[in-house]
Amino acid sequence: MSIFRSNNPLEFDLVDGIIIDERSPAPNVKAAGTGVAVYVGKFERGPTALSDVPSTASLYEMYGTSDKGGLTGLAGKKFSQLRIAKVEAADGVIATKVFNATATPIITFSAKQGKGAYGNGITVAIAAGSVSGKKYTVTDTNPGSVMPQEIYDNAAITDAAVALGVSALVNVVVNSTASEADNTAATALATGSDGAVVDSDYQAAIDKATVERAGNVLFLDEYNTTRNAALKAHAIAQKDKMVIVAGPQVQTVAAAKTDAALNRDTDGFIIYAYPWLETRVKGVPTMVSPASFYASVISQTSPKTDPASADNVQFLLNITNMKLVLVRNDYIGLMAAGVSAFEYDGDLGGFKIKSGVTTQIADTSKLMVFRRRMTSYLGDSVSVFLKLYQNKDNSRRNRNAIKAAMLNFIQKNEADETLPKDSEVKGGRAKIVDTEVLNSDASIAAGFLKILYRQRIFSSNRFIVLQMEVGESVVVTEVEAA
Repeated sequence: MSIFRSNNPLEFDLVDGIIIDERSPAPNVKAAGTGVAVYVGKFERGPTALSDVPSTASLYEMYGTSDKGGLTGLAGKKFSQLRIAKVEAADGVIATKVFNATATPIITFSAKQGKGAYGNGITVAIAAGSVSGKKYTVTDTNPGSVMPQEIYDNAAITDAAVALGVSALVNVVVNSTASEADNTAATALATGSDGAVVDSDYQAAIDKATVERAGNVLFLDEYNTTRNAALKAHAIAQKDKMVIVAGPQVQTVAAAKTDAALNRDTDGFIIYAYPWLETRVKGVPTMVSPASFYASVISQTSPKTDPASADNVQFLLNITNMKLVLVRNDYIGLMAAGVSAFEYDGDLGGFKIKSGVTTQIADTSKLMVFRRRMTSYLGDSVSVFLKLYQNKDNSRRNRNAIKAAMLNFIQKNEADETLPKDSEVKGGRAKIVDTEVLNSDASIAAGFLKILYRQRIFSSNRFIVLQMEVGESVVVTEVEAA
């Protein structure tokens, strides 16, 4: 009874004894992820919620092997982390089947994959259990299925919903526990329908990414004017991820520039990718939207990396051709319009992005994709850390702890060469973190804690100028140090 644990100093002297005031070390700023790609597309099956896809095997298991458009957009590309928001037609129907005992409905099976005709290929067989209850056998008979057959033996109707609750193929609802369902040969679920996907269904899928920290870049399998507008609205409203918009396969350079003007925001969250690219899908040369390749580059590179970096050719090796052959004047006009176009560079041995720009061309400080990504990376990392101090007392100790943690985070990024050090800046410093200068007695009394954070980031060698003077009469008299 003489040992008491408390962090409240007002309790330390209530009675004689030993007080243990256990405290954890000061928290650190943790780097926020920057490579999460959110893909909105059509698949033959799969969950309707925004879902992580850790591997190709998981992709086929969750979303099927028959292409509805979504698989083509992913062919030949890698992602650091991929999340899928499946587009599902509002007028689609989930395949179901009710099994009876005589004429009484006992148990209902429905396709776990959601709406769609795919569910009609799932069968359920009911037989006597080996010991008691029933033996349920659930089979995916669809062509190309990778799902194993499921057998649930000795399942009484009173616990059938629990026993089959782990199924990857079906959802189960017990209608009555009065008796067991009749034995039935393998019977397919029925009435499942894909429905007709419309733009509002894409809007619904895009809205799944409105949750906090859903991802870093959002792209679609198929684009049109309405869907581009939905992406623009999402970027403006959320301000937490970049979105990639694109035009149709037959789009001209002039049309791309005109369309880019319709897809601008004030903060540089929108990328306009152009033109369509050829890749091999199941061995067949296929033209695909450039958005998916662009998203792959962003997902696999550091936020400080310009998408147009020559190093990124390695992520685009599966591009075999471009829809259009663009010349220098095309690229000049496209860059000026805020269009991020692809090019083929024979010296680098592959395709690359020519200019890593956003559609936000009015403010040159917000033009570059890497500037937007670095700003989001730093802001996301620090803001998540600051949640730990929300509603704590505004004391100098807490302000100093915040400043120390932020500086430690910056120094780690400097060591990794994600951020420049002070030594790389002429006539000043690369960063400043001040937890005092913006605060006054009045602002503190009003509940504000204001933090001044200014940070220089690395620029990109966008325009390399080699100044040459070569000739028989050239005489070098002095070499100046850089």
